[in-house]
Amino acid sequence: MRMLGSYLMLALGMFPFAVLAQQSPTREALKQSCTGDYLAHCSQFPPGGPEVEACFRVKLKQLSLGCSAAISAYKRDQKSMRRVSVAR
Repeated sequence: MRMLGSYLMLALGMFPFAVLAQQSPTREALKQSCTGDYLAHCSQFPPGGPEVEACFRVKLKQLSLGCSAAISAYKRDQKSMRRVSVAR
């Protein structure tokens, strides 16, 4: 029972970080900047799935400058988040 309580506390402690990661400013910028590119190039795939990411990689040279910049910023943000979580 003690172990279950520890896992529950750990899960509850991590929950706010998951919510923040999903609603980060770079994620919002990515959605706003790339919606048109998604509709034009990759709408045959469900939004947010790995297929869209693969499609965007294939179509990288066809994406708008705003979308390309938002993707780069999002990748930097995700990379820094991973470094922070590894350092803990």
